[in-house]
Amino acid sequence: MTSTSYTATEAKKLLLLVLQQHRDGIHPLSLELIALARRLAKEGGLATAGVFITGELTEKSRAELGRSGLGEIHIYENSRYRPFVAECHCAALLNCVATLKPEVLLVGATPEGRILAPMAAIPLNSGVTADCTELAIEQPGGLLLQTRPAFGGGVMARILTPEARPQIATIRSGVFGGGISGEIADAANTRVIMHELPVEEHRIRVEALENTGAEDIRASAILALGAGLRAKEDIEPFREFCERRSMELMCSRSLVERGWFPHSRQIGLSGQSVCPELLVTMGISGSVQFMAGIRGVKRLVAINKEPAAPILRVADVPIVGDLYPIIEELSAAVS
Repeated sequence: MTSTSYTATEAKKLLLLVLQQHRDGIHPLSLELIALARRLAKEGGLATAGVFITGELTEKSRAELGRSGLGEIHIYENSRYRPFVAECHCAALLNCVATLKPEVLLVGATPEGRILAPMAAIPLNSGVTADCTELAIEQPGGLLLQTRPAFGGGVMARILTPEARPQIATIRSGVFGGGISGEIADAANTRVIMHELPVEEHRIRVEALENTGAEDIRASAILALGAGLRAKEDIEPFREFCERRSMELMCSRSLVERGWFPHSRQIGLSGQSVCPELLVTMGISGSVQFMAGIRGVKRLVAINKEPAAPILRVADVPIVGDLYPIIEELSAAVS
């Protein structure tokens, strides 16, 4: 099919999502973006659409896109879009933006998305707010209010884009929740439109980035260790406890800097954002940098021997105590 003229959102300003394929379906972060877009659309009276650029449209992808609840999905399918080629994907995205003229453009902060967003922003004469931790529609005015940590996590910057369009932001996994399971709209609500666009060969190619070795941790329960851990050898009791309880063991930035954990296990602004049902922190004070990575956590249990630790003020279950005797008691209870 060739491009179909866009009519569904003529009366409203448009929020456009860049949706990404993962294996034969939709990337989990794209599902999170869909849930976020639907919330923002209600706040600001916006119409919603998605652009999906793929080397091969699978039946699973088509089904998931069709029941996303977005107003329209614009699909660009060509074998040259696989593996990821930044120039080709950017050309398709710019074509979609030129057609739809969105007010807001949201991109998942995957490795591909981190390349694509600034690459598209340059010809659009716009900017990008990277790794947002909060998004809202400012009232009155209808501008996208973008919030992200700045200056090493010491302050939370609130950013508005009053003139350039579209307003572009990238979103990290886990920041706004776990997707749209349980609230998928009726399939009839989403119109799927196919586009044909000539794709040029590019000498510079970026191979598929999903096998970079980075872990995408989506556990339902996580135990995180912080600077209160005194020695690397002391990690083992916590690791054993996590194995028995089917929990993931992660950490704050301080333990990565000590070389005790790989960066892939770090929670926070410069690490991963997580959204488990349960997060237990031990020896973590709760810096802005760390808290930016746990906004989607459903229940937080925080253990720290310092009564004034910031994380204790926001925890669902704050516990003042030393992590060493506590892990001994917990291990004995589950052995």
